[in-house]
Amino acid sequence: MVCMEEEHIIGNTTRSDTKAFEELVRKYSGMVYCICSRILCDTVEAEDAVQETFMRAWASFPKYDRRHSVATWLRTIACRLCYDMLRKRRYPYVTPAPVPDTDPGSEERLIWMESLKELHQVTKNLSPKQKTVFVLHEIEGLDYGEIKRITGFTSIQIKSNLYLARRAVRSMLENIME
Repeated sequence: MVCMEEEHIIGNTTRSDTKAFEELVRKYSGMVYCICSRILCDTVEAEDAVQETFMRAWASFPKYDRRHSVATWLRTIACRLCYDMLRKRRYPYVTPAPVPDTDPGSEERLIWMESLKELHQVTKNLSPKQKTVFVLHEIEGLDYGEIKRITGFTSIQIKSNLYLARRAVRSMLENIME
C-alpha cells in the first residue's frame, strides 16, 4: 500500500513534475543500486541498471498499480532488468560494485566490496533465475509473495530455483572451506 509521502510524489510525478521524480530517485536510488549490484556483481552494469530502472519507471508511471508500494514496483523493474542482463551477459564478472555514498577508502566500502566478491564467488555458477531468487530471498530478505510479485515467477519456480541455488551455494562454500 502507498503511504501519504509516496502518494504525493507519485501524484506529482504522474503530472510530469520532474522535481517530484527527482525526490523519488533520491529516496530509492540506494535501494535499487544495492539490488542491482548484488544481482549483477558489476559496477558499471549496476549503475546502468539503476539509470535504466528509473528511466523505465518514469515512462511507465501511468501504469503504476497503487496497490503495491513504490519500493516493490521499483524492485520489480530493477530485478527484471537485471535478470535480462544476466541472461544476455557474454562476459564474466568484472569488478564488484561499491556501496553507494561512502568515502572510497572507508572501512564500510571495503567490507561491501569484499562481500560482493564473496557473493559473486558463491553465485557465479547459478542460472539467472537462481541468482535472482537467491539474492532476493537470502540477501534482501524478501518473502515468496514479494518475490513472486517482483519477478513474475510462479511459486514453484521460486521454490525450485531457490532450492537449487542453496544447494549450489552450499556446495561452493564447502569447497572453499576445504
